[in-house]
Amino acid sequence: MTIKQLLKDNVQEVVSNMNEELLNDRIIRFWTKADPNLTLRQFVNTYWEDKGEFAVDLGVSFGKIFEFYLPFKLQELGLDITPTFTSKGDMLEGETHWEIKTGRGKFIQGATHSPKEKSALNLIQVLWDCHWDKTLVEILEDRKFISEINICVFDNIMVDSVGEHSNNNSRTTLQFRKDRYDECVDACVYGSIKKNRVNVGFMKESVDAN
Repeated sequence: MTIKQLLKDNVQEVVSNMNEELLNDRIIRFWTKADPNLTLRQFVNTYWEDKGEFAVDLGVSFGKIFEFYLPFKLQELGLDITPTFTSKGDMLEGETHWEIKTGRGKFIQGATHSPKEKSALNLIQVLWDCHWDKTLVEILEDRKFISEINICVFDNIMVDSVGEHSNNNSRTTLQFRKDRYDECVDACVYGSIKKNRVNVGFMKESVDAN
């Protein structure tokens, strides 16, 4: 069984597990102390002058939790996986290095100094979002923080790393040109793929129905 097939078969379980992991995060603990009757949007508007700072904090929380969670989940599902956070990737499947990337925007982020972006990647890409208009009380009751997600698993793929190094920024976005549409469709295990004018779009799909 491949990583792609296992994730496809177990998406709802993975999302449920990640919801539980996120509900133990420091952001949720602060939200609980501040006012659990606020929606996430109200919570952020009340306590963060710079909304971008909160977005970074939330993205980092999800990303690190998922990097720590996924290798052991795949082990549990029967794969030979070892977590290994090196310049070559975040986990090993046998002798194959895998990179795990997550984000809430249209594309995942990279870095201009990363050698991994200059060569073919085995990439697990997760784009997600959360419930902005539910109170924490509601979220703790239904255990659903994640609202929608797109998951793709790419084998030995070259990505377009867009962005240049500057004095205050070394971030890039990892994109796929529209001529890579078929590859992206094949890689997608949840959500859908859209061929835009220049790049492929990764469309998130609701996870609330399940």
